[in-house]
Amino acid sequence: MPVTVETTVSRMPRPVPIHFSHAEQSFSLKKRRVPISTSSTSNSTCSSPARLSLSLPPQPPSKGCPPLSRMFPQQPSPWTPLSFSLAKSPPPNSVYDPSKQQSYFNQCFTNLGLLGRGSFGEVYKVRSNKDGRQYAVKRSAHRFRGNSERNRSVREARNHERLCPHPHILNFESAWKKCGRLYIQTELCSTSLLLHVENQPLGLDEPTAWGYLCDLLSALEHLHSQGFVHLDLKPANVLVTPSGRLKLGDFGLLLELKRTTGDGAQGKVKEDMQEGDPRYMAPELLRGEYGPAADVFSLGVTILELACNMEVPNGGEGWQQLRQGRLPSQFTGGLSDELQSVLQMMLKPEPSERPTVSELLALP
Repeated sequence: MPVTVETTVSRMPRPVPIHFSHAEQSFSLKKRRVPISTSSTSNSTCSSPARLSLSLPPQPPSKGCPPLSRMFPQQPSPWTPLSFSLAKSPPPNSVYDPSKQQSYFNQCFTNLGLLGRGSFGEVYKVRSNKDGRQYAVKRSAHRFRGNSERNRSVREARNHERLCPHPHILNFESAWKKCGRLYIQTELCSTSLLLHVENQPLGLDEPTAWGYLCDLLSALEHLHSQGFVHLDLKPANVLVTPSGRLKLGDFGLLLELKRTTGDGAQGKVKEDMQEGDPRYMAPELLRGEYGPAADVFSLGVTILELACNMEVPNGGEGWQQLRQGRLPSQFTGGLSDELQSVLQMMLKPEPSERPTVSELLALP
């Protein structure tokens, strides 16, 4: 005769999930990078490729593929000028001969070395065979993956050309495409602002921070007056000339605002946009709202980082605090009341409450 045995199984409480509290980033001092020995070209005015590459995002690992000669056995397609200046004034026949097998880049420039490499592509230090001057040439990381990407690259080059010349915008020289890749030739600078500041053990002094703020406000004022917003302002995208002048560069996320109001004022737009660096991103960008105030916020974070010698959090509590308008007092305590006040205004959570770049430049 079967016997029914009743068993009581005590229910254990469900375990409370443990979140990665250690990943919630707060504010901290900048960490010094391990010095890297320079190459044989270390006596040049440019930083070594090893140093410059530290400021750039890592390039994805390359996948194995057959040689280009097997993939494209026919002669590569000819170069196509993208900038108005290059289309209007192409290189003379003594510099570039289209009948030769050598590419436009190899005929028109002498490659002096790699300056940096990242997910965006590669930047080379070159000497022009046309005028003998040194420049930088950026080549996109991969071939255009469709018309949308090609059009975006062409737009980047032509918009950059429209913004020049300006004393605080990276000088644009020319742009072309070759075999589905974008090439942009610009002036050659000494280093990025990110690497320049890393060479200052105690960070920037306040007068220098004020000067950098004015330089970049001037660049943004010009950019905004032309109907553009940058959307990716950060120390790695600012270049430093040998004389110490700052130049705003990297216009891959540059957006031309559409006129959306009857009185001709520039309005915010929503469209398929790529995201910039989250450390410097204004909170309204997460809502798909793009306007000049986003650049003001990014510049505020940049100056805060440089003046306080602090690491900007990539997420977590510290990231949220900045987007709530709360500056870390343990770092800002050494700043003057005037600079703290300006940073508080630039980092207002609501874009409508932030001053414009013109209003900031007009402050006494």
